[in-house]
Amino acid sequence: MKFEKIGEGALRCTLTQEDLANNGVGLDDFFTNTPNARNFLEKLIHIAEEEVGFRTTGNMMSIQAAIMSEDEIVLTFTESQVNGSEIIEHLRSMLSNKQNAQQDKEDELDVLKELGQSETKRRESSRDAEGYAYLVNFVSFARVRDFCRVLPEPEKTKSRLYYLDKKKQYFLWADLNQSSRQYIYEFVASSMEYADSIEKDSSRSNYLEEHGKIILRNHALETLAQL
Repeated sequence: MKFEKIGEGALRCTLTQEDLANNGVGLDDFFTNTPNARNFLEKLIHIAEEEVGFRTTGNMMSIQAAIMSEDEIVLTFTESQVNGSEIIEHLRSMLSNKQNAQQDKEDELDVLKELGQSETKRRESSRDAEGYAYLVNFVSFARVRDFCRVLPEPEKTKSRLYYLDKKKQYFLWADLNQSSRQYIYEFVASSMEYADSIEKDSSRSNYLEEHGKIILRNHALETLAQL
């Protein structure tokens, strides 16, 4: 494994299949956020502290994975600030990643009650966070169109395109639960080149439904690939 600091609060880690095997981790673990993956990622952070002096401040950290070849995967760690309108999404995201599903529901309900959210909104957030549902952020319409053009033909996907005027950005939501493993890998890997960020969807799609503009309600991936 190889570590490289790429900026303030950012780290790139290059791993081989042998590195994963030695730590009992598979590629699927990263995309489904298993306990094995979380433990391994924590281990990588500790190693990076020793080898390249990478330090975290405890803020929310996003992790992006890119499949570079059959034997190489690149993880990019980026630490960010959580404030204002992002606090609710941050809390929901943390709760959706808990291992114990029953405790997750109880904790989430308590937090959302304190924040004045409805039970209906809680259930929608939980459904969106399951499986292979992703939210991909783009700085321009051209970038999201180019992203869709390089992907293989979609396989049983559900997808929508939003525009958030407040941030002047586009958000592509895609449910890939019925797609093949190879398509999911291609989707995530291509996002590393064309997108500003990619994340497992938790509650952000609900926020976009309320505050964003729907550009394409259905079949966004197919429609944009044909433009």
